[in-house]
Amino acid sequence: MKSDITVANAIGNSSDTFIEKWKEILEVSISGRVAWFQVFFNTTLVMIFVAGVCGNLLTCLVIYYNKNMHTVTNYYLFNMAVSDLLVAFALLIDLNGYTGYPYDVYGDQLCKLNFFLVGILWNNSILTISVLAVERFIAVWHPLLLDKELEWRRVMRIIFFIWVIAFIEAIPEVFTVNLLKVRGSSVCFIVPTPFAKQLNGILGLVSFVIPLGINILMYTMVAFKVNATQTSYNHSGSQVFNRGNSSKKVNKLVMALTVSFMVCWMPFFAMRIMIYTLDVGRPSWYLRNWDLLLMLMTINCWFSTVLNPLLSLMSVKFRNALKAFWNTKFKRPQLKPRNTS
Repeated sequence: MKSDITVANAIGNSSDTFIEKWKEILEVSISGRVAWFQVFFNTTLVMIFVAGVCGNLLTCLVIYYNKNMHTVTNYYLFNMAVSDLLVAFALLIDLNGYTGYPYDVYGDQLCKLNFFLVGILWNNSILTISVLAVERFIAVWHPLLLDKELEWRRVMRIIFFIWVIAFIEAIPEVFTVNLLKVRGSSVCFIVPTPFAKQLNGILGLVSFVIPLGINILMYTMVAFKVNATQTSYNHSGSQVFNRGNSSKKVNKLVMALTVSFMVCWMPFFAMRIMIYTLDVGRPSWYLRNWDLLLMLMTINCWFSTVLNPLLSLMSVKFRNALKAFWNTKFKRPQLKPRNTS
């Protein structure tokens, strides 16, 4: 019994020692922070917050009110828009955290809770993009497998399981996050303990490499099938290819989501790899510039909340639905002139 207590105390002491050593590294990194970049960082996050809230809210409203937008692809886009809308509000906590509040009041518990909730929402978006790729593959290669009458129930079941997996995937990461107060700033992020290093290596594979591989494989197969179908139509002399053109437009939209996924999440994946390979005892260029890298990565990840509505605007159908929604809900009807005769 005494030996177990001794081991537990030793683990706790070693963890505290590691956190103190990491705080010293952050002290050196934050000491080189440039004032103008802090202003740029805060301004950029505020702009992302405004654009993310407005864009995703409009996306949800347009898809919800317009029955013509009730398609499988738009169901998943609606799910992503809800997730990004909630993430945009979580951004306020992260933005204020750099100045101390609200972390000074609520402490480490709020840090872990915020990181956990944001992790769920980000995992939901990543999984949704991957499922969209699989949906497009099945729709192009095996359309008879999709029952049109039951597609609403099927998509709702899939979205439910996406949220469950996103929740489970975010749980282990809570134990790697700590709130560290350094030079007047509150840094709520992963502390690269041995456990955190191994976990980030696994999560880098699960949350980036595998989804990216799925997307590339699915859309390679889709592009091959669409090109082969179009070639056969051209050889047969048929002019009826309206459905094929519509499918190609949807594929372009979802492929654009895949490219944006790679652009937005590549820095966070690189950060995970840095944590996985990090040696606190050996100074390196990214340890000295950790604060700058963390801020750039933060901007890049939060920018993903803006891309969903921007990419939705690529669709002519969505733009027309947005115009109809605006005219119906917001534009005042013109008053008819009175007959004074």
